[in-house]
Amino acid sequence: MSTELALVHGDGRLRVIFYHAPVWEKGVEPNTCPPQGLKVYRATVCREALRPLPPTRSNEQDHPPTEGNPTFNRPVPPFAWHANWSGTSWTWGETRGDEGWKLDEMDELDSWHGRPTGDTANTWNLRLPGGVLIQCPRIIRASEGSDEDGGLNGMAELMRVAWLPTNDRLLRLEASVLAMDRPILDPNDGAIVGFQPPRLGSLRTDVVRKVGELEGVSLLERERKRKDGEANEEELVKPGREEMEDDTVWE
Repeated sequence: MSTELALVHGDGRLRVIFYHAPVWEKGVEPNTCPPQGLKVYRATVCREALRPLPPTRSNEQDHPPTEGNPTFNRPVPPFAWHANWSGTSWTWGETRGDEGWKLDEMDELDSWHGRPTGDTANTWNLRLPGGVLIQCPRIIRASEGSDEDGGLNGMAELMRVAWLPTNDRLLRLEASVLAMDRPILDPNDGAIVGFQPPRLGSLRTDVVRKVGELEGVSLLERERKRKDGEANEEELVKPGREEMEDDTVWE
């Protein structure tokens, strides 16, 4: 299974392709039964631009992109992802179709771009120079419970791409994919012999701009509050020291 996601900003485009291959549980001989899951084995990241030369590091140094166009090869510090973002969101779903939203702010739960390792242990992730973050499931498991229609109750898995084309602009794309949830049954004995192709469950695209810094999270702000006497002593932790319940301090 391959899943392709793409984001566009100015004359540049970021295209990501996730590849998942059939796998079987340990101890099960491959091809003796339908695959029991799909495991990520490759990811392709394409940086493309409508320019006379490819957007390589040397070409961007010799011919810097014009204003409003992305610089693909630039350092982006980790804290650049953590800010107040505001903009618009577009969603698509099988039941409600296309919908547009206005994002005045992002809450902590929605700010998945600030959690590079993902929300579960099953998340495979990669963060690249130029402000690129990609996430996908390590393994998509075949469902085991049958539903009333004789199919399987599949669980949607999330494929995510976040991109900082400039220091004050954030683009995000999140696709919900359903796979291995609709079996193909043998007409004679009803055994599962395969699965219908994967399908898109929902899609969300966010285009937001930085409108300010997060409050109460930076070290500089906490240090300033400490000097002003506003910080609570219980919230201050000295690095390299661990306090135990019996007040013993271990280095």
